[in-house]
Amino acid sequence: MKAIALALTGAVLLTGCGFSGLGSGDSGLFPRGGLRGNSEQVEGIRFRSRLNVVSEDDRSFAVSVRSAGRDLGAAREAGRIEAVRYCLRVFGGTEILWENGPDRPLEEIALADDGALVLTGRCISR
Repeated sequence: MKAIALALTGAVLLTGCGFSGLGSGDSGLFPRGGLRGNSEQVEGIRFRSRLNVVSEDDRSFAVSVRSAGRDLGAAREAGRIEAVRYCLRVFGGTEILWENGPDRPLEEIALADDGALVLTGRCISR
């Protein structure tokens, strides 16, 4: 009985410390967005996005936003938020040189075969 009480107390303490689990969000153990990526709500729609570094110096990246067809404009914003968050956290600034960015008109945005929106760019701060 004491072991159960101790386990419950430990779980409550971890919850208070902001531990959110390995699979969701930025748990601290996986600095680029957990095992499944980050989740961002834009215009009432929750999008799951994942950022992958595509250069040796960690500045160039690709952000994939799943299920973008639900609302392309909101998905584009969710990808931009993820990219800005990464550049700010890793390089201390929010300036991005976009290759395939969120500033394109909606009619020029093509989705990947799996329905994901992919944005690419490079952090240029510092």
